[in-house]
Amino acid sequence: MVIVQTEELGPCRKRLRIEVSADQVTQVRKEIVQQFSRAARLPGFRPGKAPTLLVEKQFQKEIDDELQKALVTRALREGIQKQQIDVVRVLGTEEVRYLDGLSFSFAALVDCAPVFALPDYSKTTLPRTETEVSKEEIDQALGKLLEARATFTDAGNRPLAEGDYAVVHYEGTIEGRPVKELYPAAGILAGAQDQWLLVKPGVFVPGFPEAILGMEVGQTRTFSVLFPEDWFFEPLRGKAVEYSVTLSAIKERHVPSLSDALAKEIAGTDQSGLLSMVQSAVETEKKRTARQAQSNHILNTLLRSVEFPLPESLVNEETENAVREIIAENQERGVPFATLEEKKNEIFSNARRLAVQRVKLRFLIDRIAKNESIAVTDEQLSGAVASLARRQNLPPRQFVQRISRESLESLKRQLLLEKVMDFLIEKAKVASV
Repeated sequence: MVIVQTEELGPCRKRLRIEVSADQVTQVRKEIVQQFSRAARLPGFRPGKAPTLLVEKQFQKEIDDELQKALVTRALREGIQKQQIDVVRVLGTEEVRYLDGLSFSFAALVDCAPVFALPDYSKTTLPRTETEVSKEEIDQALGKLLEARATFTDAGNRPLAEGDYAVVHYEGTIEGRPVKELYPAAGILAGAQDQWLLVKPGVFVPGFPEAILGMEVGQTRTFSVLFPEDWFFEPLRGKAVEYSVTLSAIKERHVPSLSDALAKEIAGTDQSGLLSMVQSAVETEKKRTARQAQSNHILNTLLRSVEFPLPESLVNEETENAVREIIAENQERGVPFATLEEKKNEIFSNARRLAVQRVKLRFLIDRIAKNESIAVTDEQLSGAVASLARRQNLPPRQFVQRISRESLESLKRQLLLEKVMDFLIEKAKVASV
C-alpha cells in the first residue's frame, strides 16, 4: 500500500511525501533478490543455483540500491495516479528513509501542468489576406528564374558604370589598422580578393558602389565610407572605414530571353508549361505566406487572451534552448563572441521572454487539442519522419536511429501544432472588407 501526502510549494510545484508499506517493500525486495539469484555467478555453484541467503549477503549493497530505485519509480507512479496530478517534470527525490523490514518513505519534488480556463478560441476574426496572383508577381518570379541563367562577358575598354559587375581586390582599415585584424569575424567587410560586386546603390556597404563608379581596369582608388548605426555587424556600427580598391575586371550580365529551348532546359517543357509552373509556384508560396500570417494572428491572440502560471523547470529549459539559438544566429551573422559576452544579460532577458511564450503556447495548444480530440497518429508521425529522411537521403530507420528521443517528441509537437492551427483557421471568421 502507498500513502501519499501533497504539499503545495507554488502554483505549478508540489512536494509529494510517499510511504510504501512494509509488506510491499518485502514483496519488491523478494522480486529483486530473485532477479539477482537467477543472474548470480558464485564460486562452487552453477549459474542461478546459489543459495538465496548467500546471494543476499554477496550483493547486499547492489540489492538495496536496486530496491530503492524500484520503490521510488513504482511508488511515485502510483502516487501521481492516486492524486491525479498532471506532472510535467520530476525534479528529484529527497528525505529517503529505509530500514530493512520496515516501510520505505521519500519525498519527490514535481512540476505540474498549470490549471487555467481556456479562452473562447472558436470566434477568432482573421484579417483578410490576398492570395490571388498578379501578372507582375509571375513576371517577377520568372525574371528571377531567368536571371539565374545569366551569363557574363568582359565589358571591354570602358569605365565602370552602374549595373556592371566589378571584380575587385580591396582592403578596409580603421585609423590605419586592417579591419580583418581588428574584427576577424567581419568577413568580406574587411577585404577580399577577386570579389564580384554588383555596382548598384544599396548593394554591399552603403556608399561603396558609388565610390567605385568610373574606375577603369587596373586602377586603384581609396575612399572612406561610414557604416550606419543600425548595420547588421555591430562592431562596425557608426565607424568610418577607409577602403583601398583595385578594379581587376568589368563584367556585363546578359539575361536570356524566354524560349521553348530554354524552358525545356530549365523544366523539360515549353514556354507555356514553364509559365504555368511558375504561376503555380507563386500561388503556392502566396497561400503559404497567407496561412502563416493567419497562424501568427491566432497564436498572438491566444497568448494575449489568458494568463496563467508556468512550470519553472520548463521555462528554464526553454530559456537555455533560446539562448543557444540567439547566440548561434548572431555568430552566423559574424558577431564576435566578445560582443555577445558583453550583451549576455540582454540575450538572457530576450531568451526568457521567448521561452515564456513558447511554454505558454505549448499548454494552450495541448489543451485545445485535448478539447477537440486532435491527435497525431503513428502514421502521420512516420510520414513526417520519412519526409525528413528523404531530405537527408537516408532510410527512415537509419534516420530515426540518428535523432534523439527529444527531437522525435519535438517533431510530434510541431505536427500537433499544425493540426490545431488547421482546426482554428477553419473555425475562424475572416474580416469583411
